[in-house]
Amino acid sequence: MAAPNPDAENDTPDELPDAAVEARWADLVAQLEGPGAATGPRPAAPEPLPEPLPEPLPVASPEDRGAGSGPRDWPASPEVEALEEAESHFTPPEPEPLLSREPLLTLAWALVAGIPVLTLVLVVVRAAVPTWALPSWIGPAGGVLFLGAVATLLWRMPHHRDPDDDGTGAVV
Repeated sequence: MAAPNPDAENDTPDELPDAAVEARWADLVAQLEGPGAATGPRPAAPEPLPEPLPEPLPVASPEDRGAGSGPRDWPASPEVEALEEAESHFTPPEPEPLLSREPLLTLAWALVAGIPVLTLVLVVVRAAVPTWALPSWIGPAGGVLFLGAVATLLWRMPHHRDPDDDGTGAVV
């Protein structure tokens, strides 16, 4: 380690003697404690507040402005009014019938929705009436019908996208 240099002002902080470090530390603490605690530089006085802003200009009410004063207020021709009227009324298309025209799909949807509901009803009835016995073939038959209906619905799904359909959003 190098010997401390008596001229501590030009040394790096690692080479300062302990007394110089303590003196600098005491000076920093005194500056942070408040303006009366140290004789060092004091914080600047706060800047004066700017002069108050002038009162805002009055805004004209719509009645004072009159018709046709806005950028989109123009006299419309009868063609433009008819076009705006036609575009402003949307009539949704007729929904498809509840039961499709394909009996296989209707049967598949009925089995997929009906077998779990029927199973739940049979379990509740069996719990309420313990003496009532179900045939042993009901469970496997229901399972086969359910799986067959799910397979039918998956088989009838579209296998590819329409090449004209570019987006995934709604078609308006």
